Amino acid sequence: MKKIVLGLAMILVFGLVGCDNATTTNSADDTTTQTVLTVLTSSGYEPYEMVDTDGNLTGFDIELMEALADVAGITIDWKDVDFSGIIASLQAGQYEVAIAGISPTAERAEVVDFSNVYYNSESGLVNYLVYLNTDSYTTMDDLDGLVIGAQLGTIQAELLQELADEYNFTVELRNSNSMIVEEMNLGSIDALLIESLAASAIVDANTNLTSTEFGYSMDSFYGNAIAFAKGSEYVDIFNAALVTLQENGTLDQLIAKWFTTTDTEE
Repeated sequence: MKKIVLGLAMILVFGLVGCDNATTTNSADDTTTQTVLTVLTSSGYEPYEMVDTDGNLTGFDIELMEALADVAGITIDWKDVDFSGIIASLQAGQYEVAIAGISPTAERAEVVDFSNVYYNSESGLVNYLVYLNTDSYTTMDDLDGLVIGAQLGTIQAELLQELADEYNFTVELRNSNSMIVEEMNLGSIDALLIESLAASAIVDANTNLTSTEFGYSMDSFYGNAIAFAKGSEYVDIFNAALVTLQENGTLDQLIAKWFTTTDTEE
């Protein structure tokens, strides 16, 4: 009997090890089953995901994902990480799902799967340059000799790297936009490239900063989508839940709550 009990215990142990990222738990009366799913995000990018005064995650992506999970019968275990590591974590199979204002670019789609786009607008293509209000940059030629920052892993970082040689500026990438703002105040970085609404939030919070529209548009428009590990069963589950939120008006309500005139893409 002891050998049988030990064998069952080992099976349970190995079973739990294989369910780090998505586990199933039964209710007290064993009548319902709930899936607990770890979802990656990256706070500090208003209005998609940020941390409120109580230390809780909030924002458009957070509320949307919670609503999708509710439809799908899933409980979310949030994991707040650096944006630059999200795609790599999914690609490596460490985690299965992420939402963080992610643009479903062709390059990213080679290593992860994406849901249907849940939000887009032409205004999301507009990038802004944030800098000290004692400076003035009105044309691309004004960038000559500057040090310009962007968040690691974003489409803004890719755009800067494509243009750096042509316009003779240096690119500095950091894990968060707040780090770049700190270095701007210290004088080691001249400007930050970021999407329009996020730029507005930063300028509102820092009276010594201003912003102007970046004089170069991205060739492609992507929108925002949930990212998944390749082959994930959750793609279909969340796409179906997204249709439900579109049809019952929840998605439009969240958009009206969190967006005013522009939107953001990373």
